[in-house]
Amino acid sequence: MRHHAGKRLSARRKRSIIFKDCRIYLFCDRRSQLKTCKRTGSGDQILEIRMTPGFQTQGESKVLQSIISNMDQQLYNRAVYEYNCEVQRRKVCVISCLLFSLEDVLSNVNRRWRIRPLLCERLVHSHYATMLSEHQLSNSDLFFNFTRMSSSTFEELLMLIGPSLERKVTRIDVLNVGEILAMTLRYLATGESMTSIMYDFRVGKSTVSKIILECCNILWDVLKDDVLFTPNEDGWIKIADEFQSKWQMPHCVGALDGKHVVHQAFPKSGSVNYNYKGSHSTILMAMCDANYNFTCVNIGMPGRCSDGGVFKACEMGKKIINNDLLFPKPTAISTNSGDFPFYIVADEAFPLLPSLMRPYPGRGTSKLPLKLAIFNYRLSRARRCIENCFGILVARWRIFSKVIIASEATVNGIIKATVVLHNFIKKKETAIGLHNYVTTAINGEGQSRNQRMSDTYSGLHPVGQMSSNHYDIIAKNTRIKLTDYFAGEGSVPFQYLNI
Repeated sequence: MRHHAGKRLSARRKRSIIFKDCRIYLFCDRRSQLKTCKRTGSGDQILEIRMTPGFQTQGESKVLQSIISNMDQQLYNRAVYEYNCEVQRRKVCVISCLLFSLEDVLSNVNRRWRIRPLLCERLVHSHYATMLSEHQLSNSDLFFNFTRMSSSTFEELLMLIGPSLERKVTRIDVLNVGEILAMTLRYLATGESMTSIMYDFRVGKSTVSKIILECCNILWDVLKDDVLFTPNEDGWIKIADEFQSKWQMPHCVGALDGKHVVHQAFPKSGSVNYNYKGSHSTILMAMCDANYNFTCVNIGMPGRCSDGGVFKACEMGKKIINNDLLFPKPTAISTNSGDFPFYIVADEAFPLLPSLMRPYPGRGTSKLPLKLAIFNYRLSRARRCIENCFGILVARWRIFSKVIIASEATVNGIIKATVVLHNFIKKKETAIGLHNYVTTAINGEGQSRNQRMSDTYSGLHPVGQMSSNHYDIIAKNTRIKLTDYFAGEGSVPFQYLNI
């Protein structure tokens, strides 16, 4: 038991607890031992008790018991708990201070530099600062080859997505919107690794990965409402008129097909994306008009769903089956045909529905009757629009020509961005796009160059059987009426030369 001056003790105390007419002071000395001091109501004397873990001496224990008898046991437990928390906090502070003081030493040992010298020269020697800026001023073909669009289209796209991509200026070398867009377009156009993009634009690899994902999602969010078709009756009638004038297919409102976008297996995905061809993929289901523009798309179905469940499971397929795409009411296609519904053309992988026409089975195995062969030719001729559309997509964005190495979110973002960019560029540069990426030459087997390109490249694979061959009587009669129309009133001279 010790006696101290109240003034000297007050400078050392840490916290106090008032209990009845006494004040209990708790503080730690330099040896991290708890000292409980009891000040009487008069303040004449101060009793200090040294308490060590386990209460080593019997005298300390007796004195402690005398104090505890005058106060609530719960209050004492709380005081001890707060003391232990204070000790733990001090330990954490000491360790944090040590680590902070050693941070510079450890960083100098493990890292040769804080920022790579290659990245420090981005503002002077990157592709955007040198080659791209030079060709943009001259609007040369090299700029079109680099970004897959003209300089005017690039600037217009920059103005649309700029507000969403703009960074706060917190440092002198902050990335500007032009660099971000050029970096993303170059990655999509070439299919190079993100490491190659890092060397070209002198930006860190992790930064490249984040920028590409962010830019692809912003491109989709900004452009989808302007370049993709919103289902309405007047719009469907306009598309049907274009199919009739260009492909001699009456009441056709689109060509439908699906492709497997091949990519590396996602982490912890198992066999979710493993398809029947032995690769991991994500399915792109798309429909296009007569001018090779995507109208409706469904993105993100896993590759394992290729055998029967894709069409019924995806949102687009459900709307086609339930006739929820706001097709116009049936009208006559000839004087004797009566009312005929509007429909979509597809290949043998899809089911036969009143709103979805597919070829007659048996192609390549036996000689079909003349009327059925004519129908298959005319339907396949219109259906080639979606095959050519995929071919243009692959030819322009070579990211699809090889296996994509990226996360699931990035792969879906890449597909979304390329779809809207396809329509945006075609809308702004119809003449240039057709000249560079579309050919009207058809080989002897009725297959265009772009269709062969989409089938040949390993990045896009055709989907398997989408549904069974069972169909109702309405769909059967609709196909028979269209078959009679192609063989009679709606025949064209060249159809007999290609069957």
